[in-house]
Amino acid sequence: MIHDVLIVGGGPAGAATAIALADRGVKSAIVERNPAPPPRVGETLPPSVRNPLEKLGVWQRFLDDRHDPAVGNRSSWGSDRIDEIHFIRNAYGNGWHIDRQKFEGMLLDEARARGVTLFMGEKFDPQTSHRAHFVVDATGRASFIARLAGADRIAIDHLIALTMFLEPRLPDPQQKFTLIEAVENGWWYSAPLPDGRLVVAYMTDGDLEREEWSDAVARTHTTRERIAAYAPADDEPHIASANTSRLNTVIGTNWLAAGDAATAFDPLSSQGIITALESALDAATAIADDNLAHYAENVTDRYRQYLVERAQYYAAEQRWPHSEFWRRRQLHLQASHANAS
Repeated sequence: MIHDVLIVGGGPAGAATAIALADRGVKSAIVERNPAPPPRVGETLPPSVRNPLEKLGVWQRFLDDRHDPAVGNRSSWGSDRIDEIHFIRNAYGNGWHIDRQKFEGMLLDEARARGVTLFMGEKFDPQTSHRAHFVVDATGRASFIARLAGADRIAIDHLIALTMFLEPRLPDPQQKFTLIEAVENGWWYSAPLPDGRLVVAYMTDGDLEREEWSDAVARTHTTRERIAAYAPADDEPHIASANTSRLNTVIGTNWLAAGDAATAFDPLSSQGIITALESALDAATAIADDNLAHYAENVTDRYRQYLVERAQYYAAEQRWPHSEFWRRRQLHLQASHANAS
């Protein structure tokens, strides 16, 4: 069988692209190596996620899955003071602490319901796998299809995430807030999950000498107090790349890259899933209208804007001028502006 559009990768970008293509009358198929959405780090979605979910026609299905409301963000950044941003003033209402497996499963189910063919548990092989007139690379930071086509991946930092899941033991002192805390060698993220657990991630550079998890926790303040209300569910932290990176080209003669496969953002931006969904909507329009150049321009513009915002946010933290982690971020201010131009 030769498909009109073959999407390699069944995460949010891949599934959303398939849904958006179906709305444009374009048939597609998804090849996903996992038989079902695998466990992933929990995600806090800002209130504005409602916009792309409504455009995809899945907002009500999202609400029906009863993800936990997120009331706002708390952060210790630039000073020891805890600043709070409450979503009560947001036009879209509250944010969401989501169950990633349930969220990705919902998108795949919706794609199937709209006529998309799913090949789950199947690894894509360019020599023997499915044929298509057009291919969408939705393989995340691996950018598998784009690399096969000769594209290069450009990273501007070495950020990694060391993630642990914790089981509830006592009431969470931070309640339903997402917490960000900057420390000398990186920064910490923590957020409650719908099943009652807490996800905690330590963001640092992978090429820097790392402390033991317990020693790193001991150097925090608010994060340490929050963790004390939970019990470890994992023996060792899971390590994954969290760098800022992009492809040198996101389109080719008969392919394009969507989501993290095109541009991957620092988790500090909290824009990973929203960017994936918006990228998918743009990708579907570009394929249906045969206007890949406009899609590439949109991706580039979004990435440039992100670099400016990233530079501004990291510039606000000046407490550790001799820390290699923060020294690099201050040097990246000029590099980020250069990349943006």
